[in-house]
Amino acid sequence: MRHPSSSVAVKPGAFTWPPLQGSLRLARPGLLSDGVIRIAALTLSALAIALMLISLKPFVSTSMISETAMDEGSAINQVGFLAAGLVFALAMLCLTSRQVLASLLAPGFLLLALVLAYNVATSPAPAAMIRALVLTLIGMLIACAAIVLPRGEKDFRIALIAATCLTLALDYGGVIALPGLATHGYDVFEPQHAGLWRGHFSHKNIAGPVMCVIAIFGVYVMRSGQRLIGLVIFLAGALFVYKTGSKTTSGLFPLAILIVLTASAFRRPAAAILLNLFALAGVALVTLGSLGHPRIAALVLDLLGDETYTGRTTLWAFSLSKIPEHPWLGFGLYNFWSTDNVFGLDKPFEAAWDYRFIVHGHNNYLDILLNLGLLGGGVLIWLLYVAPMFNYAKARRNPNNRKLADMFFMIVVFMGLLSFLETFFLARNDPIWLMHIFAVIGLHLLARFDIGAAPAHAGPQGQAGSAA
Repeated sequence: MRHPSSSVAVKPGAFTWPPLQGSLRLARPGLLSDGVIRIAALTLSALAIALMLISLKPFVSTSMISETAMDEGSAINQVGFLAAGLVFALAMLCLTSRQVLASLLAPGFLLLALVLAYNVATSPAPAAMIRALVLTLIGMLIACAAIVLPRGEKDFRIALIAATCLTLALDYGGVIALPGLATHGYDVFEPQHAGLWRGHFSHKNIAGPVMCVIAIFGVYVMRSGQRLIGLVIFLAGALFVYKTGSKTTSGLFPLAILIVLTASAFRRPAAAILLNLFALAGVALVTLGSLGHPRIAALVLDLLGDETYTGRTTLWAFSLSKIPEHPWLGFGLYNFWSTDNVFGLDKPFEAAWDYRFIVHGHNNYLDILLNLGLLGGGVLIWLLYVAPMFNYAKARRNPNNRKLADMFFMIVVFMGLLSFLETFFLARNDPIWLMHIFAVIGLHLLARFDIGAAPAHAGPQGQAGSAA
């Protein structure tokens, strides 16, 4: 028997770590027991998930207009996430298999690195671009650490439950004890949101999608045998989504759950993948398709009571008109909205929104093409939306990985549908982006490693594997 990350033969019955982990090699092997290492890894994983969900600045009162600038320039975010990145990087180097780290050098991630390097080299403000990308890359590192540090799926599930319950307690406690910060007050830019829940998040458009992901966590926990706590997490997340007042988000996440559950019903991941493609086409038709088809717009009006998706159609039409100006390489990452490319235009008196002061175009796909063009955008769309479908099909061949693969794919399906209404790609430490890349990395690893395999428990720590 051989450990996946080591070429050293291991005797039958000896201790081995789960496939994602390597053992911690110390000068004094008995200094830390296997139990201590396990608890440390589990705790770090829970902290990583909590950090992605809660951030370092909960209950910040701000409008959507100033949110991006505040996040980017916050010393707490920059210094705090840098410190967290160093801690989690060290933990992964010590406690993760070399093969796991090497698997992250996949073509998709390497091509993305080239795209980002090109955008830094051509950016009109490279220093600001580097700061933003560092936060983005640290967020991706934390998302990876949350998955690879726990010593098996059971420990991962414990960490997930702990971080999720902490988030729910914080947000429901905020609504009760700090309603002035946990709900929207009157905002001159968005008066229609007064009274809607947002929890510790800066806006209900962030709170809603993240709570949808938390509800998906609840489904996974229920399917894994912990039905009561899973049901509590699901209901608490779903109720919060309802209280954010987002009709479209409330409808998308149950659809994502049902789509993925068809893989179990038909015993074929292809069923979920095909339904996902049909759902993406359908949502594209009723969102972007409504721009050019009055009948579709009328149908949306009948269903939602607003054929403009709260003014988003103005932004989509404007985005579609600007993409052909730089079709291949785009305007540059973070170099369209909130820049002179938009500020310098005349005020659009006829438009529902003054798009000159919008922080993003409320459509992931269009904003990816605006920023990165067809070439760079194609790489990112492959990495975030297409490759996860292939990884899901491969991951589901292993019975040990199926429930976790379903959870991650539910998140990817939901994010793919939500991407027609919101923008969050490469969005620094935005919790929606972090949940998306969390699921993408999870499926990448599940397609290559048996995360559900239980470790053999015998022998002293350090007999098998190697520090990465």
